[in-house]
Amino acid sequence: MKLKQLIALLTGAAAAHCTMLSGMPLPEVSGLQNASGNISAEIGLVGNLICTPDSDTADRAALQWATTLDASGYVLYRSTDAETGYTPIYEGYGSSFEDDGLTVGTEYFYQLKVLTADGAQYSGVRSITPCSVPSGLSIYDNQKGSSLVYETSGYKVGDTYYSYALKSHGNGDIYLEETTSSDGKRFGNARNAADSSQNDALASCKIESVHIEYLPWANKVVVWAHWEKPSGYSDGKALVITGTPGGQFTVHHVYNPLDIEVRDMAIFFDDDAAHTGYLIAAANTKGQGANATMYIFRMNADYSGVTEIVQKLFPDQYREFPNLIKKNGYYFLFTSQAAGWYPSSGAYAVTDDIAGAWSDLRAIGNTSTFSSQSGWIVNLQDQNYMMHAYRWLHSADSSGTTLCPLYFDNGFAFYDYYPSFRYSTKTGALFPEQQGQLLSQDKPAFSSLAAQGSRAPCKAFDGDYRTSFSSVEETKAWPFTLTVDLERVCDVKNIQISWYICKGSEGYYAYTVEGSTDGQSWTTIYDHSDKNREAVSKTYGFNSNLISGRARYVRLNVISATLQNNPNNNWYNPAIYEVKIYGEPLGESEHRIRSAAFDFEQTNGKTVPDITGNGNDLTLYGKTAVQNDPERGNVLYFGGTADDYAAIAPGLLDGCREYTVCMDAKSASEGDFFTFAAGQDQDKYAFFKIAKDHFRFQTTVNTWRGETGLRYDLDAAQWHRYVLAVTPTACRLYVDGKLAAETDTLTTCPADMGSNLKLLFGKSFYPEDVGYAGYLDNIAVYSYALSEAEITGAGQKGDVNADGTVNAADAALLRDYLITKTRTLPDWQAGDMDGSGRLNAADLTLLKRMIMK
Repeated sequence: MKLKQLIALLTGAAAAHCTMLSGMPLPEVSGLQNASGNISAEIGLVGNLICTPDSDTADRAALQWATTLDASGYVLYRSTDAETGYTPIYEGYGSSFEDDGLTVGTEYFYQLKVLTADGAQYSGVRSITPCSVPSGLSIYDNQKGSSLVYETSGYKVGDTYYSYALKSHGNGDIYLEETTSSDGKRFGNARNAADSSQNDALASCKIESVHIEYLPWANKVVVWAHWEKPSGYSDGKALVITGTPGGQFTVHHVYNPLDIEVRDMAIFFDDDAAHTGYLIAAANTKGQGANATMYIFRMNADYSGVTEIVQKLFPDQYREFPNLIKKNGYYFLFTSQAAGWYPSSGAYAVTDDIAGAWSDLRAIGNTSTFSSQSGWIVNLQDQNYMMHAYRWLHSADSSGTTLCPLYFDNGFAFYDYYPSFRYSTKTGALFPEQQGQLLSQDKPAFSSLAAQGSRAPCKAFDGDYRTSFSSVEETKAWPFTLTVDLERVCDVKNIQISWYICKGSEGYYAYTVEGSTDGQSWTTIYDHSDKNREAVSKTYGFNSNLISGRARYVRLNVISATLQNNPNNNWYNPAIYEVKIYGEPLGESEHRIRSAAFDFEQTNGKTVPDITGNGNDLTLYGKTAVQNDPERGNVLYFGGTADDYAAIAPGLLDGCREYTVCMDAKSASEGDFFTFAAGQDQDKYAFFKIAKDHFRFQTTVNTWRGETGLRYDLDAAQWHRYVLAVTPTACRLYVDGKLAAETDTLTTCPADMGSNLKLLFGKSFYPEDVGYAGYLDNIAVYSYALSEAEITGAGQKGDVNADGTVNAADAALLRDYLITKTRTLPDWQAGDMDGSGRLNAADLTLLKRMIMK
């Protein structure tokens, strides 16, 4: 096939390839994949249904994953069959993905592939079934604040409900109040169950970290709390009270358990035969810094004291607010970083034996617990769970608590932020709400500041709270902008921003959000710049703003960061961990397909025209020139010096997460050189070399030390056709139309390399390298990864079941897919009869007409 014919074919296919899915374009998968049995215990994958506030169906899935493996990338697969039919819906480096447009009543199965240097490992298969949202659920508002609604409260013993609280008469004393109710709603009959008459330490004190539990197997109420004198925090003592509902209560202790100071604490009762009780406390020995280490004590049989220290965890890490929960045989201990009244990072450790080995602390949520401090865990009838986090600093019109749905899998825990959710404390139902689709993940991003590849602007939109955009220190400046192209005009409704925050020097940010439909004219759609507003000056680490506007481009104008301990000295380097934009698309994706191609049949001096018509002409340097080959016609000759090369104007691959390079080549080269290169310099680049005896491809954002890629040996002194298709984690090399080599261990892509990427032929980024010596012909570069069918010429229009013929079976399959969306199409592109890039009724009509002819 002539190159011009191939270009015409691929231009139409490219549009279809990039608009079919709501997420990033995906690499071609040859055939359907069965569920893998190579399951690793070091991978966790969870999925939960989400809905929008105005919807009565939960037809979207939020997927999150984590691993202790040294992962270089991830591929998420989905099927409607637990065993087979798995196709990829996400590929990249993030740790989350939203799957939209699911069908109510259809069960979907997901499996995660984790790419490592030692090969691929897989999660177990997880399933989700979209459903209607039950009526009558309560609504919790994380934006403005709410209270959880309980049908009843207190502890029911027989026909009576009992409720307990530690209170004061106002003179600094503390007593335990008991109230009762016959219906669990209206409580009265208050009595003083325990007070300073039993222990004079309760006559003048302050109490924090109160934990009251009723243990039905013992018919006992157990109270543990942190006790201090009215001023200061130097004692670190525990108050312990136990008693029987309606009966006698005893103040057992105000003491340092086993001579250990304890402050933030939790109590936990295991489900073993003895119902073993544990005290978990941020603790320290006398003279040590307060809360230096997390202690786990074993309680005595009646829970009135402790008998031994079971664990000393996280020594000298100063963790606070412990909470222990057991789920699926694992014990999860959640804690927060000590940061006073400011937000802090949450983390958890896990074990299957409290007295045994524990994992290291594992990050969870974002770095500021969504402007909160992680706290206690809400249990919704053992069906669902939520992290109840505290916002100690907040404006009067915003929430003082943040509730995050909490999920568990395979020893891993996950929570994320939702502006609101629907729930029932009676049934345990929980339906988180987002303000539409996640529009911004993996979309092209740009900044006014320079950034290293591992901190490129795209890292703020990659679905991972642990990666970030950060400017190069030498070029940092305030204000700065961060812009994302949503690739289509959308009705934007919510922006969530996870900021850089430094413990001890926490800062709040002033900013505006602007939108544009064309990238030229901008409108302010949210203003968060007035530092006199509490909503600005009391929000640290995370902002969630409900916005309204129509935009394809969304620009975050970051004006300043104000540090609480030094408001006049902003030393922060501009950095943003993650930006999420939610809303609804108003049109089809307008993903811009960029390409350039050259057949060397025409030249204009040192310029070779781009035959795609996109204007990406090729400029020749040094002795590089078009020569006539007796067999092939005009070809491009390279003399082998560093001055002999060709270049396309920078920018063709800017922001791309995948690409393809095609060329015919005949090499006479040896040594160190690049045949093709894209990137900035010898720190950030992708290249391949075609030597006389091998092909080698590498990509990096950390010089040669960070290179990943592949090598394929062959006689390259003869003419061959090379096609290299690259995705964020994998690449495939085709030689003369056949798959020759592939790898799934890549760790970088052009989007990580910044803007104005150079595209060079015959020249290396390393000045000591030589130039390419040999010939090139029929060069083409595309801003997406060509499919196998596009590369090999396989596939036939209308053959959606990929059986090699076009008949009624193809029409039936396409019809079922359009009606139910539950059938899988082996080759959906073959069904795109009208070339629109989408499958619809028009395609089915055209396919039927083809079959009837």
